Amino acid sequence: GAKQDGDMRAKAQLSRILSPYRSKAEEAWAVIGSMWIEDEFKLKVSRELYEPFSFNLPGESYTPDFLYLLEDGSMVFCEVKGSKLQKNYRDARSKLRAAAELHPWFFWAQATQAGRGAWDFEVIKP
Repeated sequence: GAKQDGDMRAKAQLSRILSPYRSKAEEAWAVIGSMWIEDEFKLKVSRELYEPFSFNLPGESYTPDFLYLLEDGSMVFCEVKGSKLQKNYRDARSKLRAAAELHPWFFWAQATQAGRGAWDFEVIKP
């Protein structure tokens, strides 16, 4: 019908309802990430959290994609990228490296899709 004064409309972001992840790469990593982390660190993952909090960096903030709590209490933050060619890749990479430098008591890693279900995985050394 005709729009009347006082009509309110809301637009739902259905993609966020169907999937909590911001990208297809993050969604794919969520399925296998714990296995990669366990293989790399030789410890069981006791908890996986998606974007649990942000770090304050000089002049900006940074929200890692995943946090893995390991059975020994260690914490691994992992940044996930769909490609090294995506537009925000370099910015996210520099934030990841800055966070690793400022918080060396955590482990930091990056997982990048390499095509056809393959991944490049790198532990960032401060």
